[in-house]
Amino acid sequence: MNELVIMHDKQAVTSSLRVAEVFGKDHKHVLETINNLAAEKSAAKFFSEGTYENRGKEYPMYYMTRDGFTLLAMGFTGKEALKFKIQYIQAFDSMEATLKRLPVRKLDPVQQAQLAITREQTKRANALYRIALHTDSKSSQQTLLALAAKELTGEMTIPVLKQKEYSAGEAAKKLGISSGQKVGKIANKLGIKAEQPGQNEYGRWTNSKSRYSNKEVPQWVYFDKGVQAIKAELKEASK
Repeated sequence: MNELVIMHDKQAVTSSLRVAEVFGKDHKHVLETINNLAAEKSAAKFFSEGTYENRGKEYPMYYMTRDGFTLLAMGFTGKEALKFKIQYIQAFDSMEATLKRLPVRKLDPVQQAQLAITREQTKRANALYRIALHTDSKSSQQTLLALAAKELTGEMTIPVLKQKEYSAGEAAKKLGISSGQKVGKIANKLGIKAEQPGQNEYGRWTNSKSRYSNKEVPQWVYFDKGVQAIKAELKEASK
């Protein structure tokens, strides 16, 4: 796959448009996720605004460094996504190796120290990210990704690509069944819920207020794929 990573302002970067194309995502949803990430000062430096032309009109996009891509791609799941992540890592490695061979101006001692710290943080984050890509346990993967994000931004955060979410009650209404409790039982039977506090292609864990107190309790919310899995199980059970 060509031009996953390009040189822009003397940096190895990729673009939101290219990421959306490669991972099969809607570009506007990728932009929304990047906007949320870039709203955090610690992560904003990994993204820069740009534009692209389509049929004579200009549209917004983002360029992102390896660190920006790492934060963004943490929310992408599935075997195909894993394959593309590995290809991106290799493409960044190749472009950064090329950039290292280019002459650079001499930095003052303070800038050299800051650059060394940033490189070390990136190195640790990439190591955690690579381990997470090859970890089967969803909970362990989420923990490793959160640690990688902390190395880059100082915060234990895992970005989630924006998509529709349904509570058990909302899923029940969508499927035309009696209660959210029944939805939960089917989900447990299918084993589609990730280990807490993780997520997978079927949904994710979040916190919500308890009906009986002000305490927050863990709640599994369903993505469209989770709702479809329950629908398929209901269809199979009715045969």
